[in-house]
Amino acid sequence: MNKMKKIWFKSAFLAMVGMSMTSCGDFLDIYPLTMVYEDNYWNEKNDVDQIVTGCYTRMQDDDFVRRLFIWGESRSDNTRRGFHPKFSATSAEGYILSENLLSNNAYTDWSSFYSVIDRCNLVIQKAPQVAEKDPNYLPSDVQATIAEVTALRALCYFYLVRTFKDVPYYTEAITNDEQELNLPATDGDVIVRNLINDLVAVWPNALKVWPKQSGKDISYGRITQNAIFAMLADMYLWIGDYSNAEKYAQMVIDNKTEYFKENYSSYYMVGEYPLIPDNDNTILMAGLAYQYNFGEGGGPESIFELEFSESKTDGTKSNDVPAAFFYRFIAEEKKEIGYGLFAPAEELWKELSSPQIFLSNKDTRIKESIHVDNEANPEIVDIAKYTYSSIMPSLPTGSTLAYVGRLTKNDANWVFYRVSDMMLIKAEALICMMGEEESERNDSLGQAAFDLIKAIADRSAPNTSSTLDYNNYSTKSQLMDLVFDERRREFLFEGKRWFDLVRHSRRDGNTEYLVEAVQSKFTENAATATGKLKNIMAMYWPYNYDELQVNHNLKQNPAYPEAGDSFESTGK
Repeated sequence: MNKMKKIWFKSAFLAMVGMSMTSCGDFLDIYPLTMVYEDNYWNEKNDVDQIVTGCYTRMQDDDFVRRLFIWGESRSDNTRRGFHPKFSATSAEGYILSENLLSNNAYTDWSSFYSVIDRCNLVIQKAPQVAEKDPNYLPSDVQATIAEVTALRALCYFYLVRTFKDVPYYTEAITNDEQELNLPATDGDVIVRNLINDLVAVWPNALKVWPKQSGKDISYGRITQNAIFAMLADMYLWIGDYSNAEKYAQMVIDNKTEYFKENYSSYYMVGEYPLIPDNDNTILMAGLAYQYNFGEGGGPESIFELEFSESKTDGTKSNDVPAAFFYRFIAEEKKEIGYGLFAPAEELWKELSSPQIFLSNKDTRIKESIHVDNEANPEIVDIAKYTYSSIMPSLPTGSTLAYVGRLTKNDANWVFYRVSDMMLIKAEALICMMGEEESERNDSLGQAAFDLIKAIADRSAPNTSSTLDYNNYSTKSQLMDLVFDERRREFLFEGKRWFDLVRHSRRDGNTEYLVEAVQSKFTENAATATGKLKNIMAMYWPYNYDELQVNHNLKQNPAYPEAGDSFESTGK
């Protein structure tokens, strides 16, 4: 049985019937394979709903969420080794931070993403068959289900493509162990174009909003039309179709603007944009945007996020990644309060009185992203985002900065998309479309992009963003630097920065921008680390060593050796 088949039997079968089995052997002894598929399941709408729920449940697993951060953030200029006493330079995380990636690094294992893809493929195949048996499963319900899992599958593949470039791609359901899955890698851009075609076809069938549950809005935690539009904007930007990237980003912005105007006063907007002011505007408290976006989760800016629960009794999962990687605020069994495995890169915090990265020391995102124990001597820092439920980033002189940690299990939702992401995707697309030469440059597009960037800056640093002036950005490259700098400030530690650097390199055809960005994080062997990254294929990850042993049609990324030395891994 090849590796991808093992993924299937360990994951999808168990989730399908909602059982807590310890091995696939136990399961298959009780429920023969043919019974599961034909006689004992897939008879009514509730059966389908359970598998769809299982897709989200699988995404909540620690090994999945870890990769959202590791793949999208850990290699970037945002991170360095943390202050956890058990951090090891020879752990999976240690090797990543030193840019010493090998094919047997634990985080090259992509099985958690393929297990979600497998579930989605199965639902797409089985849902129409269930409708033939269950008259209460209406055609519109089936179409909405297929739209939802098509989007989840697309999101997983998009992560794989951005991480590994070319990956095995299949959309058929795995229904028996005779199906061959020794697939070669499909070109990543071909995959993304297929994903786009799928999403364009299904988005009209997706729900605009989900019915409330117990009076609670759950739309942010399930696929909606806005979530699909956000994915389309991101994917179009990735392949360089800038007009469509701008189009779909604007569709989300328009929908969110309408929502804000219908449900909130103008105090909850920044100008005409659907952004909650984050600095003290005399009406709203400072840090309110952080509280909505990362403390409580599911705020009005949210488009799609992975939801976790603070309950200890309802069987739901907690998000342990911030506690492991950033900061553990409370003690748990065998886990003490303390720092995580990752910390903010030094350039983010070493000169807070006159910061290099942020607009000024009044930018609220400093406090919301980085916690410094002693600002007069910032030797130890931790990542604040996601670990605190509430942060008050600016208080009257003489007051103490307020941080409120998570007092129960970690219930921080993981945010995939929010409004500011759409605004900056649109800004980047507009800059790409404005033209290269001054005589040909469309400055109306540049001005529109600048206005979007400045609105986000105004939300977090209203008293200092006034220094941003379009006339100071006379070239397209200067505007592009501005939008990438703003994305860095806005999405610190949200699993986006490395993908941003890769996207920039794809557009440039070289890794000069990426290398310049990350070289400051290497305090040792900097030349070796950055030298590797001059190979454009090295910005992608190697395929897992075990995967290559069982799938001989999969050929290793040429930037990496076929095998590496073994090491003890803390990765999951």
